[in-house]
Amino acid sequence: MCDIILIYLSPWPSSHGIYLNRVVRYLRDAPPAHYLVKIESFSRLANSGLEKCESAVFDASGYKWRLVLYPNGNTKRGGGGHISLYLAIDSDSLPLGWEAYVTYKMFVFDHHKDKYLTIQVHQIRRFHEAKKESGFDRLISLDTFNAARNGYLVDDQCVYGVEVHEVKYTGNGETFKMIEDPEDVTFDWMITDFSTMCREKLKSEKIDSEVFKCGESNWQLKLYPNGDSRSKDHLGLFLELKESPASGRKVLAEFWLVIKNQKSNYHHQVTGLYSWFSTSATEFSSDEVSRNWGWSSFMSLSDLKSESSGFIVNDTLLVQAKIKIKTEVTSFY
Repeated sequence: MCDIILIYLSPWPSSHGIYLNRVVRYLRDAPPAHYLVKIESFSRLANSGLEKCESAVFDASGYKWRLVLYPNGNTKRGGGGHISLYLAIDSDSLPLGWEAYVTYKMFVFDHHKDKYLTIQVHQIRRFHEAKKESGFDRLISLDTFNAARNGYLVDDQCVYGVEVHEVKYTGNGETFKMIEDPEDVTFDWMITDFSTMCREKLKSEKIDSEVFKCGESNWQLKLYPNGDSRSKDHLGLFLELKESPASGRKVLAEFWLVIKNQKSNYHHQVTGLYSWFSTSATEFSSDEVSRNWGWSSFMSLSDLKSESSGFIVNDTLLVQAKIKIKTEVTSFY
């Protein structure tokens, strides 16, 4: 069965219009996961003269806690006329300088509806040596609590409880660095005996350049002299991110790929493209990120091998790549 939302209160807006300490109250079937307290003869407790009573210590989310109940309200904190209920951390076994960040929910059982009134604040609470307690000064008014028709106090018995969930920082994250004045790296690749390589390399077989450096990463060109599986009668050319630093997630690179004309300045090139490169498989879930970028049909073989074209001279092909790293995304731990 779905939870039933009863009310929510947003008492104090911040200066930016965002409501702080919003209290949400709703009914749910499931009991609190971490601790329950049942009180018999609540009226005797309320009339006993005890300002507060504490539960036994219980474990939740890696810490030890107590529940602290003020049956007549914590008047020192403005809780008069209400039930006050607090979560208190037991710090005896915690190291010096400890801190705990948690969210929690308080519960009061509704006997009539056979559900739990659930009260929570949508805000993370920080516990530390100077603040070992947090909760609700006005959990529920005594008039509402004591009224038999509401089902919270039946046969002078009541049940309350708590759930505690730690918000633990894992250390995972990333730094997105825009490079103001990126380095311009040019890599020239001379391929000799090109005709021999064309004969020896079958379709979809590639030639790898030497590895070169740009930024903090290593790069390499991949050339398919007879095309790859996606092209026919074309030379394929790709730029590949070979190796990134250990903390590297991805880089945004502007790059140019060029087959140089050795007889004129009419080179065959694709210029000024922006692409995200990564060596991390987890980044490839986005179609915008890949280990390599290029073209299966970079240049037709007929144009490349034409004697008058000037692209192959003395059986030598000149390939060039230019790269600028515009953005680096790195992990921090």
